[in-house]
Amino acid sequence: MIARLLREPLLQFFALGAMLFALYGFVGKRSADAPGKIVVSASRVANLGDGFARTWRRPPSEQELQGLIEDYVRDEVFYREGRTAGLDRDDVIIRRRVRQKMEFLAEAMSAPEPTDQQLAAYLASNPERFRAEDQITFRQIFLSATRRANTIESDSKQVASVLARADGAADAAVLGDPFLLGEEFRGVSPSKLTSIFGEYFSKRIAAMETGRWQGPISSGFGQHFVFISERISGGSPPLDAVRPAVRREWTNTRRLETEQKLYASLRERYEIVVEAPRANAAEAASR
Repeated sequence: MIARLLREPLLQFFALGAMLFALYGFVGKRSADAPGKIVVSASRVANLGDGFARTWRRPPSEQELQGLIEDYVRDEVFYREGRTAGLDRDDVIIRRRVRQKMEFLAEAMSAPEPTDQQLAAYLASNPERFRAEDQITFRQIFLSATRRANTIESDSKQVASVLARADGAADAAVLGDPFLLGEEFRGVSPSKLTSIFGEYFSKRIAAMETGRWQGPISSGFGQHFVFISERISGGSPPLDAVRPAVRREWTNTRRLETEQKLYASLRERYEIVVEAPRANAAEAASR
């Protein structure tokens, strides 16, 4: 019964009217007791005009400028009175925007431009973040699981027999099938291999020797015979090779540190009291 009454539009209308009436009375009493003062400075007027000009590609007329000023005053009046009435206390959106502005302030306080020494030190202390992956260069002979659905096992044995006596110059076009991405891969990382052929293929080829044909290795495409010609071990790259990434990470780290320091210094100004949640009726009755 009560829930149905709460959903009645007429009751909701009266409740909203009562809230607005109470707010109007509160604001009116406050204004009578201590009228506020809003100063629209010359620099503020200039900023309003500049914002209009950037949007409309022309300066505002006198009437338009007065409208901008009146709109600013309207915003300021509602902002001040809303805060005085406590309307911002439980508004998640307002709280979030104020927090974002404080975080932007912290970002502006951080160091704008790192030196080479700072970037080099950051790279040295965080090598895993910028470590280059291993790279592998290989050729392949591919047997399509689609084209050779009934003969792929016997064909694979025949190709393996031929490659056991061949060098790296074996003719892939004669022995195998066309592959969409080609027969040669240069400087490919393990993560790239995984994205193309799958994890099983990437792990198998990582354990193979260089300088001879090996396989077959299965993938979702079919069977692959590979000839690895070169491996390049990954490691910590020089600063010049990863400067943009190091700079980005360094700047972000400094921003977070500055933000945390600002928050810690501001938090010390407050006494934080965390009240325990009230027990619900069922818990209270069971005690």
